[in-house]
Amino acid sequence: MISPVELRAMQQLAQVSWRLEPTHVDVTVAELAYAWGVGNRTEYASEWRHRLWLDGEEALAWAWLFLPGTLECQVHPRHPELLEDVLDWLETEVPRGERATSVRVANTDAIRRLRARGFRSDDGAPWMLLNARGLERIEAPHLPPGFRLLTMADAGADLAARVAVHQASWREVGTRVTEETYASVVQTWPYRPDLDLVVEAPDGSYASFALAWYDPENRVGELEPVGTNPLFRRRGLARAVNLFGLQRLREVGARQAIVGSRGDDGYPVPRRLYESVGFRELSRNMRYVRGA
Repeated sequence: MISPVELRAMQQLAQVSWRLEPTHVDVTVAELAYAWGVGNRTEYASEWRHRLWLDGEEALAWAWLFLPGTLECQVHPRHPELLEDVLDWLETEVPRGERATSVRVANTDAIRRLRARGFRSDDGAPWMLLNARGLERIEAPHLPPGFRLLTMADAGADLAARVAVHQASWREVGTRVTEETYASVVQTWPYRPDLDLVVEAPDGSYASFALAWYDPENRVGELEPVGTNPLFRRRGLARAVNLFGLQRLREVGARQAIVGSRGDDGYPVPRRLYESVGFRELSRNMRYVRGA
């Protein structure tokens, strides 16, 4: 299991990397928080291996292995050579079988090191975009009659309903969110209930949601994840809750917002949604694999 202290060190490296080379950040503060919150206190953590390379308490690199062979990692932009240590560790942990990782296409040094190790781009695999926009001007959200925007900090916010809308929204692609795992998410830095946003339907259920996270050091916010119950789609609810999230992020101090989406045409709807509220591509990653 990854300890809370290790998680914060990993997030701090993400923050430093964002300041130095935002197009090289492989896993963001919010992605780390959400993945750890959902999985670290459950049986899912048995599927993980991890290691940190430290200078005192500062992480210069970290590796997070999802068995049987998928690697997430981050290396300090000023210490790119540490990727060699990360890949050595991967070979020790997974001596046989396919190994896979993703890398930002702007990080040509990391791509060179991967290719030298026998990794090759998996051009047929889905790939991800990191999208960004400024927060100077934000369109006002609009909802159909009877719907309203809420945060989980508002009086009467319902955790069970919040979990239910996530489960309904993500059922098609799979989710590990339960009331137990979401209770862990809300205890994970930098979660804030005033940035956990929902659309309430006329019947009192939650129809759509967007979870926003704020990195105060870089004054950047992120939407991770977002979803709409299939029963309420095609009514503009996802667009409204995303705009609401951007407004809330600006109110707490953010100057920029980011969100991840599939970049390929296999699942284009989220990308189109984010483009409709002003997001544009900042960076993209590609999957690299090495066979047995």
